[in-house]
Amino acid sequence: MILAALVQTSTGMGFGMIAAPLLALISLEYVPGPMLFVNLFLSLLMLGDGRTFVVRREIAFLLPTIAIGTIFGAVVVAILPAQTLGIVFAALILGAVAITLFAKALALTSRNLMVCGLAVGVMGTAIGIPGGPLVVLYQNEAIEKTRPTMALVFTFSYTASLIALAIAGVFNMTQAILGLVMLPGLLVGYILGRRVRGYLSKRMGRFLMLLIASGAAVMLLMKSL
Repeated sequence: MILAALVQTSTGMGFGMIAAPLLALISLEYVPGPMLFVNLFLSLLMLGDGRTFVVRREIAFLLPTIAIGTIFGAVVVAILPAQTLGIVFAALILGAVAITLFAKALALTSRNLMVCGLAVGVMGTAIGIPGGPLVVLYQNEAIEKTRPTMALVFTFSYTASLIALAIAGVFNMTQAILGLVMLPGLLVGYILGRRVRGYLSKRMGRFLMLLIASGAAVMLLMKSL
């Protein structure tokens, strides 16, 4: 939690990609619901840091399509058999890593924003990693812009995902408490992330995110098999 929050606070993204596979190695009970719940606090903190830099035009295209994608993501989580959850979860994380690593940056057109929003909704709800498609879309944008804009996108995405998961019967008060147990680590990571914000580049954060996510996903896949 400390490492994931540190990278997210410094670079604007990376929390889900780092935290999801590592938490899943501990127990699948921590993903996606509890992780999404605790990360909502981090997104709200980051949004307060730079809300004046949010790009409203892009948000207007992203948020409605995130809501639509969230519904599909909740359906995926609700119908997945428990015995295959770890395998599917690891495979989807590796897919998110591949998208982030190999996909070329897309232009910020209205069509690309809407397609990205759908992908964010599905992936954020199903595996707790909404950042993969956003990395592809915003990888060449200035960090001063991406950090607050992503904070607003994540805040909306996490809230919508939690509501959808609750309706689908896969998020409840017990899982919310599991999320709160992780809150101290998140707050420590947030404080450290603010201190190293000028030293940890987006490139280094991206390297750490992909390295940890891919390694942990492979270990989770081996454990599940």
